[in-house]
Amino acid sequence: MGRTSPGQDSPLNRIRWRGILALIPALVWSQPFRVGENLHYTAQFNFIPAGWATLQVLEMDTVHQQPTYHVYFQARTGKIADRVYKIRDQIHTWIHYQEYYTHRQQKIIREGSYRKNSTTDIDYQRAIAVTGTDTFRISQPLRDVYSLFYYLRTIPLELDSILQFTAFDNNRETPFRLRISKRETVSVPAGSFTCIKVNPFREKRSLFKNQGDIEIWFSDDETRIPVQIQIHLKYGSMLLQLDSYTL
Repeated sequence: MGRTSPGQDSPLNRIRWRGILALIPALVWSQPFRVGENLHYTAQFNFIPAGWATLQVLEMDTVHQQPTYHVYFQARTGKIADRVYKIRDQIHTWIHYQEYYTHRQQKIIREGSYRKNSTTDIDYQRAIAVTGTDTFRISQPLRDVYSLFYYLRTIPLELDSILQFTAFDNNRETPFRLRISKRETVSVPAGSFTCIKVNPFREKRSLFKNQGDIEIWFSDDETRIPVQIQIHLKYGSMLLQLDSYTL
């Protein structure tokens, strides 16, 4: 019987690879979310029912040879709000399955008469972000609001602490901070939750172009679900409240 070289298949190598492959589901399943999670929200504008939104973990995928979660956000106005300002937004984001950096984002925006389709690919090996035919240099790992949501669900949130992040929006890096402000009970259609409230912000500037700020309430348990999201805009307030969920 011939000798099996280290690079060839062997019972030992097969056992070793089986052990490695067996660990992958455990690593994924140990996260507070998994493929198939579906969070459904009601939407209000200035306390008037306006529509709904969903946030889903669709699948595991590969982007730039990196394992990622494919996350999908959808927002729609209802029939009454459609008459005033119709919204049909869809956003796909691919985030690293352990580090939770953004690797790709696809936007399909339909807001009133405004239309925008865009895809941004972030290649950390080459330190570039590509949107359409435009290429931009990046200096550090980047997050969008959705990858930030999932990252915050995996780390300890210590009250009164401030975390620093960098986003990529409108084709440029945008540094911002996040304050973990307090613990409070929040009642939403899905029930009553003890939550940790966080506030993303920028120094001496509004986080959004329209002079808005955002507050997010995460459930203070092992799932760390974003239970409520409030965006304070120039002409009012948008409130998303958890209505139902499948974990």
